[in-house]
Amino acid sequence: MKKSVFVAVFLPFAALLWGQSRAAEPPVSAEPIWEQDLMGDVIGLPFLQAESAVVVLKQGYIKSYSRQGNWLWTYRASEELTPYVTRSREGTSYVCTVTGTVIAVNRVGRELWKLDLGSPVTSPIVVGWDGRLFIPAGNRIYCRTASGYSLWMRNLESPISVAPVLDHRGALAMVLDNNEFVLVSHLSFVERFQLRDKPLHIVPLEVTEGKDSFYLFYASGAIDRIYRNPDFDFVSESLPALSQTPAAAVNWKGNVAVTLRDGRVQLLSVPGADVLWTGDSHETRAERGDGSLGPYWAAMQFDERGVYTLSAKGVTGFRASDGRRLWILRVTGAAAIPSFSDEGYLYSGGTDRILHAYRIEERHRNVARSLYGPMPEGSYGLGNPPPSSWARLGNGRFDPVIVKVMHDTVEAAIRQGQIGEDETDYVAYLMEMAGISLAPTYSPVRPQIQIGERVEFIRLLGYLGSRETVPFLATLFSRDREPIIKTACCEALGRIGVDPGGDAIRAFTFLLAPDNATQDPSTLMAAATATKNLCRFSGPPLSDAGIRLLRAFGATDFPTRVKRHAAAELESLFR
Repeated sequence: MKKSVFVAVFLPFAALLWGQSRAAEPPVSAEPIWEQDLMGDVIGLPFLQAESAVVVLKQGYIKSYSRQGNWLWTYRASEELTPYVTRSREGTSYVCTVTGTVIAVNRVGRELWKLDLGSPVTSPIVVGWDGRLFIPAGNRIYCRTASGYSLWMRNLESPISVAPVLDHRGALAMVLDNNEFVLVSHLSFVERFQLRDKPLHIVPLEVTEGKDSFYLFYASGAIDRIYRNPDFDFVSESLPALSQTPAAAVNWKGNVAVTLRDGRVQLLSVPGADVLWTGDSHETRAERGDGSLGPYWAAMQFDERGVYTLSAKGVTGFRASDGRRLWILRVTGAAAIPSFSDEGYLYSGGTDRILHAYRIEERHRNVARSLYGPMPEGSYGLGNPPPSSWARLGNGRFDPVIVKVMHDTVEAAIRQGQIGEDETDYVAYLMEMAGISLAPTYSPVRPQIQIGERVEFIRLLGYLGSRETVPFLATLFSRDREPIIKTACCEALGRIGVDPGGDAIRAFTFLLAPDNATQDPSTLMAAATATKNLCRFSGPPLSDAGIRLLRAFGATDFPTRVKRHAAAELESLFR
């Protein structure tokens, strides 16, 4: 067949197939399912979690709305905010003012604490696996507990250029202005690797053979893979380059999706960065976009439902397996990049000061529905740490002189806010000493360590503030017979402040059992205060259980002062 005949026959047929493929895309309504007047200008991406959205407004407000469009709460800061908001699993929102004050706001809009850094955050705060906060500001990384206590601070000696991201080991990866790739562990260990240039995006890859690796995307389209060699040192290899500057990139389960400057979306293999498919998003000129996305003018989401690319002009969904385009939704008048939820809703803050919500997917993510955020990807091992360095001393570690030295050492590190690399060892030691009553060989008649010393160690454990230690403290509260130990556990749990698993609330509920032997007023009042603190930090549904518990305290045959204290703590939740 001659070429001209082939073209004449094939092209109309191909056009028909293309038209059928395009027509097969499910239509997405351009009409919002609800709208809310924000009375302010949106300055960043809405943060979506647990069927609700939180937006930051230029006027210094934070507002939250439910999936159904109901206003949930408003918080007003005393000055303008940076455009970043991060939420913990408990629903606490962390924002920062333009002068450098970090503010924690709980899930019902009440301020929990403030921290003056002296300079504003330069990218979103990152929440670690156990609830700790990694706060980037200038050339420094601050690590704080969920309740705001300092764990450590690291001066990286050069400003952060590429925003920190959490890798698949729970560490923080970033790039500095001096072209250094930096990895900071949750314990403040710092690893550095010199790059050839400054990348635009860091994409952490899945851990394979016990080693972590990363894709780095450059403005030229070049791609580097940073990975560990057999000696666990970082090395780099160049991969096939992209044809365009990448505007956004994301990975999920072994593949990396990238949005290019011209609006095309590509899925790349790992580790070779081969192009598996290419699709046109709403930002390509062919789809009425301008075909010229800046490096940070787009965002991406990649999960079991597909690959999604978002920009101020809309969102496009692709099937991950073959790149088939699922749908396009075009948005007009967006003030910032919209956000796409696990429930299939798109939230877009408009230049008209209206928050618009669109239903663009019928499919929910394959995750358990919860009023809390998603479970962390992993654990730092602080709930069940390996034996401490002092465990090898055997009974020698109970020598009063050594106990005093260790108490003073840990307390000094906490006061200085530089726990850092010793945190796991300190946590293990505190748990071994405080929880000695849980050991099968423990004798209350001839204790190896005095009760007062154990109380001090429990107190220090509360200041370390890891969510992973909550089950240990709840167990110690339930099983130790000493009222003063139970009281110390309550105070530590209240200081940690977070209990999304409900371990502490369940332990306190047993105080209401008919056969409960705990009648010490100090313990009961400490449990009431801890319950109030946990409710205040986490909000519903934990607070619902906590409020019922505090009300039950008032209806139980407890001493009058306990009832009054529980009633006062309950009232404080509603003030």
